[in-house]
Parts: sequence; structure tokens; C-alpha cells
Amino acid sequence: MLSAMLPRLEKKTLAFPYFPTIQQLIVWRNWGLVPAERIAEVLQTNKENIIEMAQDMGLKVDERVDENWLKRGYITIIRANWHLLSYRQLLALLGWSAEKLASVLKEDDFLSVKLGGFKPDVDEVVYAPLNEEQKKRTLEIRKIIEKHFAHAKDEKTHDIPFGFLKEFELKAPEFKRSGEAEPDEVVLNEEWCVRHPGNGKNIDTFIKRFVSNHEKRWGIKLRFSDRENRDKNIFFEIKHDNNKLSESHTIEITDRAIYIKAVDETGLLRGLQWMEKAMDERGGPFLKKGLVNRETCFDTRIIHAYCAVFGDPLMETEMDIYPEGLLAKLSELGINGIWLHGVLYTLVPWDEAPELSIGWETRIHRLKDLTKKAAQYGIGVYLYLNEPRAMPQKFFEKHPGWKGHSEGDYAALCTSVKPVQDFLKNSVRKLLEQVPDLAGIITITMSENLTNCYSRTFDQTTTCPRCSSREPHEVVAEVNRLIAEGAHSVKKDAKIICWTWGWQNTCGRERLWIKDAVGLLPENVTVMCTSEEAIETNIAGVKGSVLDYSMSIPGPGKRALDVWDSAAKKGLMTMAKVQFNNTWECSAVPYISVPGLVAQHLENLLNAGVTGLMLGWSLGGYPSINLDLASQFYWKQNNSSEIDLLEMAERKFGSKACKIVKEAWECFGNAFKEFPFDVMVLYTGPQNVGPKNLLYEKPTGFKATMVGFPYDDLETWRGIYPEEIFEEQFKKLSEKWKRGLDKLAEAECFIECKNQHEFGDLKNISEAVYCHFRSTYLQIKFVRLRDSLNISAVAGKYVEIKKEIINIINEEIKLAKKLYRIVSLDSRVGYEASNHYFYTLQDLIEKVICCEYLRNEFLN
Repeated sequence: MLSAMLPRLEKKTLAFPYFPTIQQLIVWRNWGLVPAERIAEVLQTNKENIIEMAQDMGLKVDERVDENWLKRGYITIIRANWHLLSYRQLLALLGWSAEKLASVLKEDDFLSVKLGGFKPDVDEVVYAPLNEEQKKRTLEIRKIIEKHFAHAKDEKTHDIPFGFLKEFELKAPEFKRSGEAEPDEVVLNEEWCVRHPGNGKNIDTFIKRFVSNHEKRWGIKLRFSDRENRDKNIFFEIKHDNNKLSESHTIEITDRAIYIKAVDETGLLRGLQWMEKAMDERGGPFLKKGLVNRETCFDTRIIHAYCAVFGDPLMETEMDIYPEGLLAKLSELGINGIWLHGVLYTLVPWDEAPELSIGWETRIHRLKDLTKKAAQYGIGVYLYLNEPRAMPQKFFEKHPGWKGHSEGDYAALCTSVKPVQDFLKNSVRKLLEQVPDLAGIITITMSENLTNCYSRTFDQTTTCPRCSSREPHEVVAEVNRLIAEGAHSVKKDAKIICWTWGWQNTCGRERLWIKDAVGLLPENVTVMCTSEEAIETNIAGVKGSVLDYSMSIPGPGKRALDVWDSAAKKGLMTMAKVQFNNTWECSAVPYISVPGLVAQHLENLLNAGVTGLMLGWSLGGYPSINLDLASQFYWKQNNSSEIDLLEMAERKFGSKACKIVKEAWECFGNAFKEFPFDVMVLYTGPQNVGPKNLLYEKPTGFKATMVGFPYDDLETWRGIYPEEIFEEQFKKLSEKWKRGLDKLAEAECFIECKNQHEFGDLKNISEAVYCHFRSTYLQIKFVRLRDSLNISAVAGKYVEIKKEIINIINEEIKLAKKLYRIVSLDSRVGYEASNHYFYTLQDLIEKVICCEYLRNEFLN
């Protein structure tokens, strides 16, 4: 039986002195996430004792458990208990088998790495009655909560965890009253008849939705007809044009006819959506007469679901990973592709290890349903494949000739071996045979998981005796060719997107081989580069470069431009992988409000001639104002692609406030440029968890993990930056960001009622970003001051440093409380698809309890 393995145990633990007992901390962190009965089982006691503990600490005793926590928030639960519970107790808390936990830790976007690659070997915690000292400390915790959160104790929060899912329920448009048409406008009233265009896969659905929305929004019912009549008519025509990108279309509006013409069926949908948006912005069923020519600039626009789990989404049978309301919102924002993670042997039965393929029928059935549902919104489904997956060493006892490069307990299935090549090619073929409407496949062939024999050698050569005599570019190109051949043997137009992520690794060679690999790719694939990769940086005099995940430094960089140029010369299509909503610079918010930087990046890509966009990794899938801005670049309208941010601000926030809001955006953009960019900062710094990250009186000795536990590891956080510069950059960033918040406060009195919701969203999200960046600055300063105490005692600055530390603690309390208020109003804050909730409301209260404890310690 082949299965994933649990991370090793290490006798290394964290201390939590601000809580009287670990059993209380277990109850605290799991209250409202896991049923009290389950917590009682873990602590080997009864439910009544658990409720009593919760009540004594000031928790709501009527707290109801949302089942979404164990479905969509299990990573939050695992992370909260990683340092508290043994494996056995953690499994009991989750209600999982060891095999399921091991699989989740391996496949859920490297969760085991995010947790540190090992499990702290903690003693099992068993319930015990509190002694008098523990009771006294428990009462102090209760008083801290009453002092800082009295306003929240008896009030229901305005939003609940996962409340954002309601946004993605399919809802009918709200009825609006309209005014009068202008002389140069037509009124789309009952006199108009929709002429059905005839055969089409989804056009009937597109038209019926348009007609239904029109009636619900404006109270006007349009009629259908199969033939032209004397009334006013809306005509549809598809005319293929190989000189134009897909979805290009025109809308011609005259007194008695509207003509929507497109190069394909989805282009007709885009024409209808343009009409809906134009009428909505006009405030009535009015369309200005004339010809609108919308030529596509980016024909592929793919994104990941904001609310989908990452690891094995197609097995979540009780969960709608792409709700219809979300598909509708994404489609309206011009998205025409969604992607999800897949593993070939879980989608196609594999005779060599059938136990790994259990459930493949369910996954295929769910994938078919998703492709059908998404197509009704003009959206294709793409699978991200990182293949072929490595096998445990035991597997190769049966197939020693297939064994390639080894890494720990695993070895690669060597892709230089014909049986492995056949497995890869035939599995993809069978996948497309089962799901012929699959739009395409996105490949990663380097880094990430161990796959081909060069995939994780980085700057070393492979240990595989076969592949070591081959060039890395030959192996990488061959893997992509096999996948493309398998797909195209079934579906000629399946889009195979070859992502060059990781191709910058030398694999023991003296020069970069990316262009060599591109030269060996088959003719019918698309080359995708991370847009901002290898851009040189000079922040506060520290020179570095971007690897990926940058919004603060817009791309594209020279490396991407060179690779795209090589691909174009070979006749290949090109795409850019970008992040327009958020990045690991701050991933706990649905979007970072820097539209100026997003617009700059898009303008650069237009000039580079790239025709496709992957709009984000697992993060960045929320249908936000940033994606609204990006959608305005997807089509060149009447030969113009210029976008005016002031016009967008006016459309969103009204004519009186638009100028001030634009100034706020500019402040945010200027502030964000101060971010001390480095890949180590992105992955290990505390900016992704912000005020949630605890302060420690003494060094923990733990090393910060990738988007998991920052701990107090300043040495790792800072990456290439000296401590003082690292601290100063986050100070500058937060202070400049605050200027943007001040501008929003100035604009607030000018916001009209109809724009209040959108403005409130912008303000809350921007305040949350501030909390994260400001807290990061304070944490850096705290660690530096704390570590200098012993040295400074001799220098006579001991008391002065302690005062500074106490000031930091006080501000951290304020930030935690501020973020608590924001999170209680907005369930999106703190959430990210591959990490679930970085923090809960109780985590933010815990931070305040920790800070109060530390303040007393430093005062004493």
C-alpha cells in the first residue's frame, strides 16, 4: 500500500506562558471551530468540563460550530494545534485517518513545508481541574477580554467566518428605476425582439440570461423570434477571423436594429455583457447609437477560485468549489478560464498503484459537471498538472528500472524511460477522452513537487544515471511534449500552457537553458512566464531581484521579455503569470488597493505583445475592483486601450469624491513601492499574518516557515536586508500607507448613498492592509530591542529600551483590536484559499492577552 508519510517528530516545543494551562489554550483556539464534544474527546473528559472552561475564560457558551471549518478551514485548525496536540490527538480533533492527514500535508500546496517540515513532539494533554493559581490567572484573562472587547461580547458580529460565500450565491439583478433617454440613445423596451442565431453550444443560455436579467433589472420583457419581423431586432452573427484573437466583437446600435458580431460564440456573450454594463452605468435601458469595435488584447484570462480548497478539490463532494454566483461575477469581469489542482493518478486509473486512484470516477464526474457549468458563463476549465509525481522508494522494488533522481523517501519516475513516457502521455489522453470539454492544462515542470529527474536539482545535476547524460532542457521540453501529444490526440484545440517557473535553475549547467527548452517545445503549446521574474531591485540601497509574486514592482522583466520573444519567433503563443489582487506581500486581504501599479503592469504587458494572462496562483481570485480595472485592458475599444483612473474612481465613488480617492490610491501605490522585496521576506515575514503573530519574551529558536509560522525569526524574515533597513522600510511603508487612509477619511463626507458600500469596502480593506504592514514594522522593532536588552544593560539604556518595548506592545494591542473590528465586519479578511484563515477573531484576542502578559513582565 503506497501512501504519503507524516512529517517527522522533533522534541522541540513552544511555550505559552500567558495562558494558565495548555488545556485551556486548546479549548480557546478550537472553540467555535470544532464541536465541544470533539474537544472533550481529545482531552479525555466530558463536554460539560469543556463548556465550563470556555465560560470561565469569557468565551460565548452558546457558540455554534459552522461545519465549514472542517470542510474549508481545516488548515486553520491544523495550524492552531500544531504546537499543542500530539498526532493522535490532532487526528481525533479532525476526525481523520493518519493517511488523510499525510495526504493533506503533502498535496495541499506544501502544507507540511508551511508547518516547518516536522511536527513538534509534544506531550499529550489530558484534562485536569485547575488549581487556585490557575483559576486566578483565568480570571485575569476574563478581565482582559472585558477590558478590551466589552463591545463585542454581547453583540453579534456583522459577518461570520465564510460569510463571503453568500456573495457567490446566484442572485437576480435588483430592479432599478430609469429616467429618460437622450436624443442619441435608443431605449431597449418591449418593442425589441431578440433574433435567435440558430445552432450554438451555449449561445441560447447567454441570450436567455441577458433577456431575464433585463426584465429583472428594468422591468422590460424582450421577445424572442426565429425570423426577422417589422419590430426592432437584435441580431447575432459569428464570423471567424484568424487575424483577430478569440472573443473579438462589435456592437452596432441603430434606431431599429442592434447587430452583435463576433469571431466566436463567447464573443457574442461579451457583446451582451458590454450592453448590460453600459445600461447599468447609464442608469437605464438606454444605449448610445453608433458602432463599438472591441478587439481582444488578451484572449486567455485564467484565475483560481477565491473559495476553493487547493489539495483535492474534486473529491469535496459536499462543497461547491466554483459556485454559480462566483462564475457569474468572474464572467462579468472578463474572466474566461478557471484552474484547479489535479494529480494524474487520481484522475485516471493506474494499474501499477491502483490504491492511489481510488475515487477517480468521482473526480472525473465532478470535473465534467464543472466544465459544463462554467461553459454556460463563457469560462473554460484548466487543470494544473505537476507530473509525473514521485513515488515512495518502496514502489521501485517492483520497477527498479523506472527509478530516477532520489529525494529523501521519494524518487522520481524517470521520464527518460519509455513506460513512464507512455504512462504520462496515455494518462493525459484518457483524461481528455473522459472530459473532452476540458479547456486545457497548465504545466509546471521544475521546482514544486519532485517530478522529472531535473525538477528539484536546482543548481546541482541529477543523480539519475539516464538523465544525467541528457540536458535539462531536453528532459523538461520532452515532458511538456508528452502531455501535449496526449491531449491533442483527443482534442486538437486543447490549450497546453507550459509555465517556465523554475526554469531559471541551472541544474549544474554553466548557463541558463530556458530558451533552449522553448526551442524544443512542440508548435501547438503556449509559453507562460512569470512576468516580473528577474527584475533587478534597489530598495534603500540594497540590490536584489524579483523571483515572483510582486505587485509592488510591476513587470514584465527582461527575462520574461526575452523568453516571450524566443517563443514568438518560434510561432508559439505567449502568456504572463501575474498577481493583480494580492501577493505574499500581503495575502490576507482579498485585494491590495494599488490600481495605479496594476494599470502600469497591464500597459507594459500590452506593449510586450503578450496575449494571455494567468491572473494569480491560489491567491488573488476575488472578483474585486482590481479585477474590474484589469478587465478594461482585455479589449481595445474603437482602437483605444487608454484607461483613466480618475474616470474609474468617478464611476465607483461619484464625481465629488473621485479626485480624493484617486489621490488615496496614489498614496497607497507610493507606499507599496517601499516594500523590501525579497523572496525570503515574501514567504517568511510576518506581513501575511500581521497582528496575529505573537510576541515572545525570549527567543524561541524556531525558524520561520513558508507562509506558515513567522515566529520571531527576524534573521530569516529580513532576507537580503540589514536589520535596520528592513525595519525602516516597513516603517516608511506603514506611514505612507497611513497617508492614503487619511485621504479616504477626507473623501468620506463626499460619498453618495449609492456608493457607500463600495467605499466602505475600500476603506476597510485598506485599513486591514495597514494593520498588517504596521504590525510587521512593530514586530521587527520588538525583536531587535528585545535581543539588545542584555547588551544594553551594560550600556545603561536598559530602562529606555524597556519603555520602547512597552510602547510597541501598546500599539500592537491597538492594531489587534482594530483588525478585530474589521474582521468582525468582513469575513474575507484573514482568508486565503490555500491557507484558509490565517487568523480567527479569537486569535486576535489571544494576541491582546499575550501582549498584556508581556507588558506586565517587562514592567516588572
